[in-house]
Amino acid sequence: MLHIWMKQNVLFYGMIGAGILGILCMFMVDRFYSRAIRDVRRITEPKGKWTKEFLNQYQMRLTKEQEINNPEAFIRTQLARGKTLGIGIQKWKQGIGYSAVLCFLLILAAVYGTYRYEQAQLLRYEYVLTGAGIFALLLLMKQFMGFMNKEDMILDGLLDYMENTLPARKPVPDEQALKEQTREELIDKVTEGIRQTAASETKFSHMLTPEEEHIMREVIREYLI
Repeated sequence: MLHIWMKQNVLFYGMIGAGILGILCMFMVDRFYSRAIRDVRRITEPKGKWTKEFLNQYQMRLTKEQEINNPEAFIRTQLARGKTLGIGIQKWKQGIGYSAVLCFLLILAAVYGTYRYEQAQLLRYEYVLTGAGIFALLLLMKQFMGFMNKEDMILDGLLDYMENTLPARKPVPDEQALKEQTREELIDKVTEGIRQTAASETKFSHMLTPEEEHIMREVIREYLI
C-alpha cells in the first residue's frame, strides 16, 4: 500500500493537504480573536455573537447577584466556548496541532518508504524538504499570528470592563468592632437607666455630675468585660 501511495504521490499531496488544513484552522482562530478584540474596544455595541453571549451571561450573574470570585477564570471559560462557523475554537486550535503532527508522520512514512523500496536519494530529500517546509511554515505562522497575545488583549479588556461594572462589595463588619459597639450600647442603656433613677430623687441623685457619670461608665465597662 505504501509503495502505491508513493508512486501516486499520495504522500506529497497529504503533506500539502495537511499544510492547507493547518493554515485554514489558523485563520479561523485568528478570525474569532480579531472579532472579539474589535468588540472589546466597543464593548457597549458589540457585533460578534460570542461577545453578546458573554455580556448576557455576565449581566445574568449580576441580576441574580451571583458573585464571580475569579473573573479571569470566568472569562477563560467563556473563551473556550467560543465558536467559528459552528465549530468550537478549541477544535480549530486542535486542528492546527493535528495538521503539524500529520505532516510529520507523512515525512517519516516517506523516508521509510524510500529505504524500504530502495528509492532514489533525491526523492527522499524531496519528501523531507517538502514536509519540513510545511511543518516549519505552520509553526512560524502560529507564532506570527500571536494567538496568546490576542487572548491576553481580550482578557485584559474584559477584566477592565468587569472591574468598572461590578457592584461594590459590602464591607465585612469587624467582629471586634461589633462587640465594642454592642458593649457601648449596653453601657449607654445602663447609664441612662441610672440617670433616670437619679432624676426621681433616689439615693443615686448625687451621681449626676459629668465626672461621676464617667466613673460610673468605667465601672460598668469593667463589669461587662
